[in-house]
Amino acid sequence: MPTTGKTGGARGRARDTGARAGRVPAGALPWALAGVLLAGCEPAGWTWADDAPVTGTAPAPVAFSPEPPRDTLPLDAAAEAALRAGDLLREAGGRSLLEAPLAALLAAEPGAAAPLAAMAVTPPARGTPPATSPLGAGALPADAARCPRSLRVVAAPGRGRVAVWWRKRSAGRVALVAAWQDDPEATAAETTPWRGPFLVDTLDQGPLDARAAERGAVGCARPAPGVVVDDRHGWVHVAYALTGPEGSGVFYAHQMDPRAPFEVPVAVVYGDRLGTVRVAAAGDVVAVAYDDPNSGARPAVALALSRTGGHVFEERRLAGDGTGTAEDPHVAVRGRAVVVGWSERPAPGAPPVFRTRRALVRD
Repeated sequence: MPTTGKTGGARGRARDTGARAGRVPAGALPWALAGVLLAGCEPAGWTWADDAPVTGTAPAPVAFSPEPPRDTLPLDAAAEAALRAGDLLREAGGRSLLEAPLAALLAAEPGAAAPLAAMAVTPPARGTPPATSPLGAGALPADAARCPRSLRVVAAPGRGRVAVWWRKRSAGRVALVAAWQDDPEATAAETTPWRGPFLVDTLDQGPLDARAAERGAVGCARPAPGVVVDDRHGWVHVAYALTGPEGSGVFYAHQMDPRAPFEVPVAVVYGDRLGTVRVAAAGDVVAVAYDDPNSGARPAVALALSRTGGHVFEERRLAGDGTGTAEDPHVAVRGRAVVVGWSERPAPGAPPVFRTRRALVRD
């Protein structure tokens, strides 16, 4: 089956800063076995609904990109807020361009709106919630160590909001962290404090770590993480790129309960460079779209899909046709329907166009 490089499957990743755990946690073993069986003998769990990418007429969001993230940005709060606002507008524009092809697919395939068969889920082990005091009770979590432009906040209907961001650490490393802010209406309070930070991934490598010169250590000079709360389970899904002790790649983690820690991250794909990663989810269907880290001299966008709520990513496929240079992926999911979109330059120096491709997921 098509892949886009070295895949990580359900391999567990340690959350601590010590050595990488090369084994899968005990609770994830059934999912690891399922991934092996699916990869080895089962037919494809999803198919392209479009034979080839479709080129739209709307301006590509990447054409409005501000300067890329850098490790050090001597900006005041207002300047950083302006850059972050531009990032969010570009992301919202990309998502809006996915709505029409997604609606068309749902109309053409009536069964596409139905959720997958219910998945049996083991309840997460609840830990001790992090202290609420360090992050304040404002509209955004307060963190002086936050990497500029890395904060992303999404709504969790009926429960509040979730924030995810990159946080500076010692020796040029960063950590991925998250926090919850409860819905004030549910607590009968005017403001509610942020609960966190929850650790998502702390294994990013810095310039003083082994093989940093070979693998690269980028600090805060990286895209923001992708985050979404699905509409069926209410889980938090996070996808991102980092350089770990075993190499660079695209990784994914989820939180199944607001009071529980994040599950141990899994590798979606290993590759040579870091890029933009975004995630979408609807029930048990989780889609991760990413700048393919193994595409060589011609950048490409790829799509990985899970039918198990993010526990296993069975397949990864390139979304484009290799005719241009692709970047800045966006993704949306509704029921069993998935659409991925990206900006592509047909030739060097040519203005970017926005292309999409749709997929259908089966039981």
